[in-house]
Parts: sequence; C-alpha cells; structure tokens
Amino acid sequence: MIKQLILVLGLCILWNCSAYSQVERSVQLVKAKTINRNLALQFPIDKSFQGSKATFSDAKILIDTLDQSIKLQMTVSAQDDQQHFVATLVFIGDMKYHDFSESYIFDNLKLDRFKVEKDSYTDSQHIAKSIKQSLINDFDELVLFNLAEINSLSFRRPADEIEISKEQLRFIWN
Repeated sequence: MIKQLILVLGLCILWNCSAYSQVERSVQLVKAKTINRNLALQFPIDKSFQGSKATFSDAKILIDTLDQSIKLQMTVSAQDDQQHFVATLVFIGDMKYHDFSESYIFDNLKLDRFKVEKDSYTDSQHIAKSIKQSLINDFDELVLFNLAEINSLSFRRPADEIEISKEQLRFIWN
C-alpha cells in the first residue's frame, strides 16, 4: 500500500512539474505595425547643427527575414532659404532590453545607408557630413516598444529567444 502511494505521489509530482514548465513558457508576437506606431510617437525630431536645421521623421522598423536583421529607417530633411535637402537613412544597431523602462530599445546605431532623395543645395556636402557624423548619436536608445504596454501578462525581463519572421518579431520566455 505504501509503495503504491509513493508511486502515485511520484507520478503526481512528475505531472505537476511537466504542467508547470508548459505554463512557464510564454510567447509574445510584436508586429512591425506596433513598433512603427510607437516610433511615430517619438518623431518628428528637429535638430540644429552649425546654423542648419534638420527634421527627422517617418521612422519605421525594417524586419529582414533573409539576413535575420532589424534596421531602422527614417527620413531627414533640411531647408535653408530656398534650398531643400531630403535623404533616407537606414541604421543598423542592437535591440536591447532596458530593465528600468521594461522596454526594448534600439541602441548602438550605425549608419548603414544614406540615400539622397532630393537636393537643391548648391553644395550639400556640409549638411550631409554633419548629419552622418554628429546627429546619429542622438538616436541611441530609441524605444521600440514597452512590454507592459503590449501585454500586461508578459515577463518583465529580456526574452530568452527572439525569432524574426515576416513583419513581426516573436519573443519567447522559457
């Protein structure tokens, strides 16, 4: 009788442990649209540099399933008198969890691509160089999304794994 009770208790303990590990696993899908809405709240950003003003706008996340990367794209425009300059910037960086704000941020940004879309300046080298060199650091720690705002049930710690798929990120906590 005691052996049977021990066997039943042992099976119950095994069953509960198995059920607990299934409950502990959590998955949160975050769509590019959600991240882009959050970025839209942080932009446009106006900056001044060496007598010129620039506006950074239209920030959006680029999720590339082929090379499994996440990039940040935005538009910069500068205007001086009748001259106008517009470029598309693409940054690469690290997506990091920020403990204090319980958010994922884009950090350590590096300019990956700088494409001039419109340029009516007689000499735009000065503006392009200033944008490339000095203003990039101003976009470190952009908040991509806050875990609590997306799902109040999600864990308040970095995900154990992040999967990149078409137009969404999948955060997995084990």
